Amino acid sequence: MAQKGVLGPGQLGAVAILLYLGLLRLGTAPCGVAPQARITGGSSAVAGQWPWQVSITYEGVHVCGGSLVSEQWVLSAAHCFPSEHHKEAYEVKLGAHQLDSYSEDAKVSTLKDIIPHPSYLQEGSQGDIALLQLSTPITFSRYIRPICLPAANASFPNGLHCTVTGWGHVAPSVSLLTPRPLQQLEVPLISRETCNCLYNIDAKPEEPHFVQEDMVCAGYVEGGKDACQGDSGGPLSCPVEGLWYLTGIVSWGDACGARNRPGVYTLASSYASWIQSKVTELQPRVVPQTQESQPDSNLCGSHLAFSSAPAQGLLRPILFLPLGLALGLLSPWLSEH
Repeated sequence: MAQKGVLGPGQLGAVAILLYLGLLRLGTAPCGVAPQARITGGSSAVAGQWPWQVSITYEGVHVCGGSLVSEQWVLSAAHCFPSEHHKEAYEVKLGAHQLDSYSEDAKVSTLKDIIPHPSYLQEGSQGDIALLQLSTPITFSRYIRPICLPAANASFPNGLHCTVTGWGHVAPSVSLLTPRPLQQLEVPLISRETCNCLYNIDAKPEEPHFVQEDMVCAGYVEGGKDACQGDSGGPLSCPVEGLWYLTGIVSWGDACGARNRPGVYTLASSYASWIQSKVTELQPRVVPQTQESQPDSNLCGSHLAFSSAPAQGLLRPILFLPLGLALGLLSPWLSEH
């Protein structure tokens, strides 16, 4: 009897590539797969490096970022969609790299529906998340792929290095120069307790800041680099065992790159149940627990004793500099007023 052939390593790799290309053609690409290695520091990305990143435009102007999570659904921030705006004026650009350059790999879609979370009230409040339904399903490609949605019980440890991406300002009041390539910045996660402590350092009594339970912080205590190199509504992508998960959605911050003021993101896993209740085909993934979260109270030092916002009467945020203003929403706002 003839012996069955055994595939060598090179042949197995070729088969894997063929299977993956077949999945792309079928529109069933696995989530969280990016072709490039992780980056360090702030820099321009290369085409296809963050294939779930999308650009959201209003009346032709880039206003926010977002994350592709399936063939027809995108996640972004609720504050990107004020009630006075018209759904018909929004478009979503997928697979883009340089916003000012034409690419046959990029696709543009109108929106069939915008579903902001009902608990969102104002900048800094809970519920800064929105589901966007594309008018028609998109075909996945090398440049257009979904990111993984974390399940409700997902835990990402303090200090984990994640990446924020977008086309926003590269510094306060400094716009990204033409051709506006996608920017990327690696940032470590910071615990909510420590983040609240940092935001209460030198805080004005009339301008309290409170990082709530549906939020996650990332950035550097010393400042200089933060989500100003990202974009409101865009992804904070975190790697776990070879896959990228949508850990956060760019939400708000105080100033841009200021000391003791890390970026604040909507914690996507907090809304896993809400997302699935609205779109049953979206299945959040259980995130493997690969490392324990380490205490990071040393980042706030002697100030930690004052980190309890309720103890200081800081029960709600009043004045924020939303990242939406720092990252591109200010220009259209000024033109309307």
